[in-house]
Amino acid sequence: MTITRLLFLLILFLLIRGEYNTAEGQVFQNIMQAEEALCKDLTALNVATNDSTRRLCNQKFSDDLLTTLVLPSSDNHPFDSLKTLTRISSPDNKFRIFQWNLPDSDGRSRFYGFIKITGSTPAKIFPLVDFSDSLPMPDTMVLDHLHWPGALYYKIIQGEQVTGKIFYTMLGWAGRNALTAQKVIEILSFNDIGKPCFGLKVFPDYGEGNMARIVFRFAATTGMSIKYEQLPIASDKRWNSRKRIFEYTMKNAWIIVCDRMVPLDPQLDGQYQYYVAAGDIFDGFIFKHNYWSYMKGIDIRKKQ
Repeated sequence: MTITRLLFLLILFLLIRGEYNTAEGQVFQNIMQAEEALCKDLTALNVATNDSTRRLCNQKFSDDLLTTLVLPSSDNHPFDSLKTLTRISSPDNKFRIFQWNLPDSDGRSRFYGFIKITGSTPAKIFPLVDFSDSLPMPDTMVLDHLHWPGALYYKIIQGEQVTGKIFYTMLGWAGRNALTAQKVIEILSFNDIGKPCFGLKVFPDYGEGNMARIVFRFAATTGMSIKYEQLPIASDKRWNSRKRIFEYTMKNAWIIVCDRMVPLDPQLDGQYQYYVAAGDIFDGFIFKHNYWSYMKGIDIRKKQ
């Protein structure tokens, strides 16, 4: 680990404990000045010609973003000029996630980010440290923010556990290398002392029933759709004795709808660099009784 990386992690640690004085680093007078500096950082990062320079530029951007997020006005500031910085807020506005990825010359992407708890004084910010290279069982592990699986999230769905505790289901993308990419259904919650936890076993009928998150792996040259949308589903099954058939009442429900990813050839099963979308077959998850219930074979032609 480089000296700059160690210093960065030390600053993050002190910030979380409320012991880091931002005057020791770059100080911004206001949020607009901070955004201008961040925009320059990203420009330098985008024109960097080698991995070493990209890492240095990325470190500068990380440091300046951290200093920016200490400003109270960063809670709601749109940061519209930062096109490659992903910003997403929870439905209840309890937190914001700021993320970006850094591809290297070999096609490997590493992800970076911060979670900021909105309205916290002093600022409560958690770094997201990409640990994806060192996770032996990424699908089943419950992890903290310093052992993050890494992804760019584009949708947050708020839910509730049986105990009444709130958790957040996040849909995201993670390009891993030149051969494979991933789409993920990640679960974020906060423990009793307010620290973020990634992964929660709320998928009882998928796989072996012990999944902490759902990870779809497929060829980097293709794409996969995962959306949260409203679809009509059958409910209230009743027996019609005259017609001697079951009849169903249709109702709309919110479902996570996923392309089914399949190998180009059955002999390539498990070799995810050859997985593509089936094209006309979709699966999904519906939130029932505080869990995500797996639905196999969704007919999206019924979509209204």
